[in-house]
Amino acid sequence: MAVKGKLAATGGWLRRHWLLTLVVVAALAAGGWWLYGRQGGKADIPPVKADSRVLAEGIVFPVRYAQMVMPVDGTVGEILVAEGEQVQQGQPLIRLVRQDYSARVGSARADLARAAAGVEQARVNLADAERELARQQRLEAAGATSRQQLDQALTAADRNRAALAQAEADLATQRSRVTEAEGLLDKTELKAPMAGTVAYLDVKVGEHAAIGTVLVRLADESAWEVRSDDLTELTVARVRVGDAVALTFDGIPDLEIPGRVKFIRPFGEKKRGDITYTVTIAPERWDDRLRWNMTAQIAITPSR
Repeated sequence: MAVKGKLAATGGWLRRHWLLTLVVVAALAAGGWWLYGRQGGKADIPPVKADSRVLAEGIVFPVRYAQMVMPVDGTVGEILVAEGEQVQQGQPLIRLVRQDYSARVGSARADLARAAAGVEQARVNLADAERELARQQRLEAAGATSRQQLDQALTAADRNRAALAQAEADLATQRSRVTEAEGLLDKTELKAPMAGTVAYLDVKVGEHAAIGTVLVRLADESAWEVRSDDLTELTVARVRVGDAVALTFDGIPDLEIPGRVKFIRPFGEKKRGDITYTVTIAPERWDDRLRWNMTAQIAITPSR
């Protein structure tokens, strides 16, 4: 009877405190699951695979482009194109003020004309001297002239031959000067070396155009590539021409373009304290939102 009483009392206590009992049971179950996970559950978690790709940063470039400088010094007189304009090969883009260069051409041509006249006069003088020499030689053979007169004719002929040679040398020099002056005049007009789009134009009429300063950049927008000089000697050895590449772009986060390694420059350059190699990526397709000099993230999957 005493045992039955205790059981009844215990059952009553559990009925009155059922919520506390439920919490205790749940805590015990959770502790057992945690212990199982610590001891035996590790085998069910798959290992994380290391990323074996070669990662680098690159820049978008047109495959064909031209960075143009004015080969002579001067003041910009005319700008014949605008940024974004399509141009053809040989089309004039910029002209300098040409008066000084035109004056040089005019002066050189005048000097050339005088040199040419000098050559003609020297030829006439030589012909006269040679005729007189021939006459003196005939007279000398007939005993009708003196040795002194014959020697004078010989000397005059030699002198005129030397004068003609000098005049012809002067003529050649003046021709070279005309060619040089005309070449400089021609260089005052900057012409497109290829067909393409004017992607960059950094000059205004009246400004001074210094020799060697890039004034115009032309791009053939039909084909693009990505170049990177981030690959050090420690990583470039893993890369081969033809390896698959994934290209993403900082400016267009939702865009990914597949590509292939097109070229690896054999020569390494010291940059940022490392020897680095330039790698060129050929994309398999393109997106019109991309522009020259945009930043690209490169992920190369080595084939070996």
